[in-house]
Amino acid sequence: MRKLFTLAVVLLLIGASPSVAAEKTEPAASGENVYLKLPPITATIFREQLPAGTFTVAVTLQIDSEGSRTEILEDRRRLRDTMFRELHAMFEREEYTGRKVNVTAVKRRMLLVAQKQLGKDVVLDLFVNALSRRGA
Repeated sequence: MRKLFTLAVVLLLIGASPSVAAEKTEPAASGENVYLKLPPITATIFREQLPAGTFTVAVTLQIDSEGSRTEILEDRRRLRDTMFRELHAMFEREEYTGRKVNVTAVKRRMLLVAQKQLGKDVVLDLFVNALSRRGA
């Protein structure tokens, strides 16, 4: 029993040494990620031509390079409008009435919109930072 305890302590000390820890935390040698945080989109949900609630979505785009940032910022109003229309259409559908919002579905739709608008080679991924819905 004593030998087993000693072996366990030695293994813990070896695993906690700085050289082993440094090897585990080094990132892969890949290109540096570039992110662009977009302003939140807030809109009203209507049911039977009356306001029934609101939704807010905040997203961040992972883009291919720093050079694409200026192009996206120049076209950001059109991108935001397209995302707004897509989200509005998504939440206006009856299947979302009173149900929890599927964040994966929202992410997928927003990523498709961004890639269609800006190009698949420019927009690599999209992250949903915040998603809230009140009412409806």
